[in-house]
Amino acid sequence: MEFFFGLLQTRRSKSSWINLTFLCSMLCMWTSVECWSYFYSNDTMSWSDARTWCKVNYTDMVAIQNQEEITHLNSWLPWKKTYYWIGIRKVNDVWTWVGTNKTLTEEATNWAKREPNNGKRVGSNEDCVEMYIQREQQTGKWNDERCGKNKTALCYTAACKNDSCQHGGCVETINSHRCACFEGFYGDQCERVVECNEEEVTVPDKGSVHCTHTNGNFSYDSSCQYSCEEGYQLSLSRPLRCTVSKQWSEQPPTCELVQCQPLSTPERGSVTCSDPLGSSSFRSTCVFACDEGYELADTPQNTLQCEASGIWNASQPFCVAVQCPYLQELDNGLLNCGDDADVRFSFGNTCSFSCALGYQLMGASRVTCTSAAEWSERMPQCEAITCQNPEGAHIIKNCSRPVNDLRPASTCSFTCAAGFELQGAHSTLCSEDGQWSDAIPTCKAIGCPAPEIPSSAQISCSPSLSSPVSAGTPHPLGMVCMFSCDEGHELTGALSMECAHPGQWTSTPPNCTAVRCPQLEAPENGHVNCSNSDPVFNSQCSFTCNQDFSLDGHDLLTCDRNGNWTGETPTCKAPESQLAAITGGAAAGGALSLTGLSLALWFLKRLRQNANKFELNSNSDIETPPQTYRNSIDSLI
Repeated sequence: MEFFFGLLQTRRSKSSWINLTFLCSMLCMWTSVECWSYFYSNDTMSWSDARTWCKVNYTDMVAIQNQEEITHLNSWLPWKKTYYWIGIRKVNDVWTWVGTNKTLTEEATNWAKREPNNGKRVGSNEDCVEMYIQREQQTGKWNDERCGKNKTALCYTAACKNDSCQHGGCVETINSHRCACFEGFYGDQCERVVECNEEEVTVPDKGSVHCTHTNGNFSYDSSCQYSCEEGYQLSLSRPLRCTVSKQWSEQPPTCELVQCQPLSTPERGSVTCSDPLGSSSFRSTCVFACDEGYELADTPQNTLQCEASGIWNASQPFCVAVQCPYLQELDNGLLNCGDDADVRFSFGNTCSFSCALGYQLMGASRVTCTSAAEWSERMPQCEAITCQNPEGAHIIKNCSRPVNDLRPASTCSFTCAAGFELQGAHSTLCSEDGQWSDAIPTCKAIGCPAPEIPSSAQISCSPSLSSPVSAGTPHPLGMVCMFSCDEGHELTGALSMECAHPGQWTSTPPNCTAVRCPQLEAPENGHVNCSNSDPVFNSQCSFTCNQDFSLDGHDLLTCDRNGNWTGETPTCKAPESQLAAITGGAAAGGALSLTGLSLALWFLKRLRQNANKFELNSNSDIETPPQTYRNSIDSLI
């Protein structure tokens, strides 16, 4: 098949140029294929001006596509002394096709021998490319040149139009073009599209499908995206696409129930699950609980739910032992909770306490962490071993250390306050166990023995026997006791006595003796009968007369508190007949004795009057010698 060139030469206002057009062959005309056209300028110009000229008047500078095109241009273009600029230039030190902005690959190069060499002139780079046409040597080859040189511009007009290919790329060929259809399209102008079977796109149970059609219903590149209801997930997440082979890229997926990772029963705990749709699936709920003494760790909730995402709404909890409060080391003591630091204060663990030498544990020696996160006992303390302060009433102590810090080996000695004597050890030693070696002594008040209280006597002491002073002993030093006699008795001895050191009374108790009355004689011609043989206070004497005699006076006399009888001794009077005889018989001698008898009666009466003036009970404080007064004539002799 032959090709023809048509050479057209015209003149423009500023430059002249020659239009070299490929004349389509008979084949071109028969197939209505548009041809490529080449143009070159009549004037020479720099590379930049040449490209501008080509773009203004045509498509762009010539982009050499293959060796066949080079051969064709070399055979038909006229020889030019300056040769032709083509569309290659160095961009950022890389040779680049300026029309497509693509890097010149090694296999597409057509450099002349020893080119490109960037020239020999210093400071002047050869960044543009010329092509040798009609040259004797290396014709059709390329050479790098300075872009400022003037050469002939070689341009082209593409054969491809915007509508040459509907769904493909237009490939320029010499005197023609062809359509390279995009994937999924075919036909001379790529006007037809591949189609897939619509019926193969099915809707799954618990799901739906939505298709998008870029190139027509269920045709190439149509995409069908599946989705599932909440709690269900696709067996295949990728969408279905209509491929170039007229087949869908995948089989339609199904909607499967979302499954969460199965939960395990925590150690020291339990889990109870509710599965309305399936085991460990969407909407499954699991409740966790821990054994006594254990609690869920690091989570505020004990219920987990399987969500639509296939993930539990929280991480699986685990049970840990409850923790009791941290125990501090004892002052002057040791705390031992075992060697495992992780469980020192955990449920069930036991801690023991001990004290340093010289200290004793006050409280429990062992505590255990309970399920309530509390220790079974209160925290003990180590207290210094001390003996108790030796105290006692009226005791005076002298200790080797302060009384509030009586450590082992401390000593205390004891004395008593004045008026008291020590009962027990005079000193004691504090032993290692905090006990005194001897019992603490007591102070006993120094006192007198209880005084003997005479018969028919009363005693009154100061201070009183019931006063606090008398609490230690009923008769302390300084006590004074006063004595008095009952009615009808008289005191013989000291009226009072005092308790003096070393616990002796200053005198002996006195005596109280009953008051005595004069001995009564029976009246003449009569009798006397007394209650006591000794006529003491309250003694009574009754009188009677012989037969035919009558009593003249009181028939009963009593000895009073003063030692006097309550009346005169009565007489027994003779009958009247005897009285006359006695009177006559006595007449002779009566005259002689009348005067003497009258004198005797007067004298006795005076003695009785004088005796009544004396008190039988003596209140005198004079202790010696005691005196006793009697109502009798003997006391006056």
